[in-house]
Amino acid sequence: MKWVLIGEVATSHGNRGEIKVIPHTDFPERFLDMSEVRLFGKTDQEPRLVRRLEQARLHKGAVILKLEGVDSIDNAQALRGMHIKVSTAEVVPLPEGSYYIFQLIGLECVTTTGLSLGRITEVLQTGANDVYVVKPPPGLTDQAEILIPVLPHVVLEVDLERGQVLIELIDGLLE
Repeated sequence: MKWVLIGEVATSHGNRGEIKVIPHTDFPERFLDMSEVRLFGKTDQEPRLVRRLEQARLHKGAVILKLEGVDSIDNAQALRGMHIKVSTAEVVPLPEGSYYIFQLIGLECVTTTGLSLGRITEVLQTGANDVYVVKPPPGLTDQAEILIPVLPHVVLEVDLERGQVLIELIDGLLE
């Protein structure tokens, strides 16, 4: 199963075993509707702990959670640094034409002329527009990576079924 990071335990909160979570999601309110929390170590591929969620609230840009069986400051502090993840089936649906980064990583970028530019390895969120970081195939360019601005006239189509992104090659992209 594939998992998506939605938060990281920062510290304990109060003296009843609550934890303060830094959200890694555009939808922190999603924590309010969860019935259980899956906790992962930073490199774990599967949950290390699963706890029933007793209470959740938003607080100053963070999320405060009370988990079943975590009833003291020491219990809460033991969870510091752990990641909270959901399965890919549990992600909040996005509007049509919007994608999660995990959906884009690994997609092949192909120009309108059929030239493969390589695969997306990272998505930079610059504020103005996202940028796809693409690892080109050997011999295409001297660059170690190609930076593709995510603009409507450059990124023409994302096809998750085919695993491809259609790119309009603009001047300077391969130089």
